[in-house]
Amino acid sequence: STFNGNKNDSASDSDEKPGRFFKDQPDVNDDYQIHFNYLLAKDSQDREWDLNGRMEEIILEVNESMAKATAMHESGDGKEKIYKFDYRKDGKLDITFVRLDKNFQELHEHANNDISPFLFSKINFWRDDDDEPLKGMNNPKKIYYNFADFSSADGGEAGVGVGTTFLKSKSNYSNERVLFNVLHELHHAQGGGYSCVPGIREGKGHYINQEIRVQLTAGRKLGATYAHKVEGCPQLMDSVYLKPTSNEPYDPYELNCLFNLGKYTHPKLTKVVEKLRAAGKYNWRTKFGSDCKWRNQERDSEGYFLLGSNINILK
Repeated sequence: STFNGNKNDSASDSDEKPGRFFKDQPDVNDDYQIHFNYLLAKDSQDREWDLNGRMEEIILEVNESMAKATAMHESGDGKEKIYKFDYRKDGKLDITFVRLDKNFQELHEHANNDISPFLFSKINFWRDDDDEPLKGMNNPKKIYYNFADFSSADGGEAGVGVGTTFLKSKSNYSNERVLFNVLHELHHAQGGGYSCVPGIREGKGHYINQEIRVQLTAGRKLGATYAHKVEGCPQLMDSVYLKPTSNEPYDPYELNCLFNLGKYTHPKLTKVVEKLRAAGKYNWRTKFGSDCKWRNQERDSEGYFLLGSNINILK
C-alpha cells in the first residue's frame, strides 16, 4: 500500500481504524517507561486488542498486581510500587499498532529475533514537523512490550529493551494466563533473573524451584528477585521502571546491554563479562541475567555490538 504518513510501511489501509495509533505518541515526561504495542504478523487477523479494551484491562491489572505484591514483600521496603507506563497527553495508555513485514510462517521460531530489529530500524514514523522519516522504536529509556497476536515456541519471551507475550500460544488461554505471562516477562525485560539472586539457576534467569507461585514462575506474588539484600546484586525493587523510584535505581540497559555494572560487583555478574571479553566474541549462553534485545546478532562472531552501533562492548 502507498505510505500515507501515519501508519508504518507494512500496515495496510484496512488497518486504519478510529482511535488507532501507528506511532508512539508524544510522551508526558522523559522518565523511563514501558511502551505497549499491539503487534501482528503481515498476515495476522486484526482482533483489535488495542481498540476494544482487552489489552488495557490486562495492562492495568499488571499494576494492580504489582502494587499488592510489592507492599506485601517481606524483604522489601513495604512501599507499594507500580510500573511506569507510557501514557498519552490525554491520560490514556499509549498503545501503538504495529504490523510486521513478514508473514507468520516466515518469522523466526523465537519471533523476537525478528521483532526487535524491526522495531529498532524498519518501522517508519513521520515526524509532524518535516518530511524526514523517524526510524524506529529504540529509545534506551523505554521497554517496548508487545502483545503479539500469533503463537510462538514460548508463551512469551523478553530481554532488556523488548518483551513479547504471544496471545495465540496455547499457554495463554485466558486473561489471567496472559497477565501471568506479562508479569513474568517484565522481569526479563528488566534484566532478571540475575544469577546472584538467591534461588536463581545460574545463567538461566529462572528459579531452580519451579513450584513456587511467583511472577518469575507463574503468579502474582514476588519472590527473591524483588528484594534480597545480597551485596552487589540488583533487586527488582530498584529498577528505574518502578515508581516511586528507588534512591539507588538500576537501569537494566546499562547492566545487560552495555555491561556498565557500576556498583553491581557480585562475582556471578563480573565473571560473565570477563569470560566474554576473554573469548572476544559473544555467546548467548554465557550470561548473568536476560540478554539484551538490542544486540546485533549478525555480528556475534566479531564481538558484541548493539543494533545501529559500531562499538564493540567487549573491547
